[in-house]
Amino acid sequence: MPKEIHHFFETYRDAFNRLDGHAVSAHYAIPAMIAHAGGSGIFLDVDALSANNVALCAQYAGDGFLRAEFEKRSFMPQGNDFCVADLGWKITRKDKAPQCFNTAYALRRREGAWKVFCVTAYEERRTWVKNE
Repeated sequence: MPKEIHHFFETYRDAFNRLDGHAVSAHYAIPAMIAHAGGSGIFLDVDALSANNVALCAQYAGDGFLRAEFEKRSFMPQGNDFCVADLGWKITRKDKAPQCFNTAYALRRREGAWKVFCVTAYEERRTWVKNE
């Protein structure tokens, strides 16, 4: 994974670690699509996307969120302005077992900035397992 993409995900993780839904949303292109086991959504404007991410951060806060960590699982460049990154996430909460899951991100670069245009959270795991 190129350093600039790794740094992008570090700032994305840091936004979650601050529980700042607006900062999380700043990492997304508009329109954006988010899919997970509970459903999916297509966000056509930044207000709807931010409302979703602010609510997610509030849910995390109410559930004892301490921090999020990620590790690279795979990376596929697609020309100069597109790529797909697959990450393993570990969410640590107070008094609970970590929540581990994998997420695939389709990114595009516009005007020099990488943004998520599609994210799929999948394959929840109960333990933090490193995948090479």
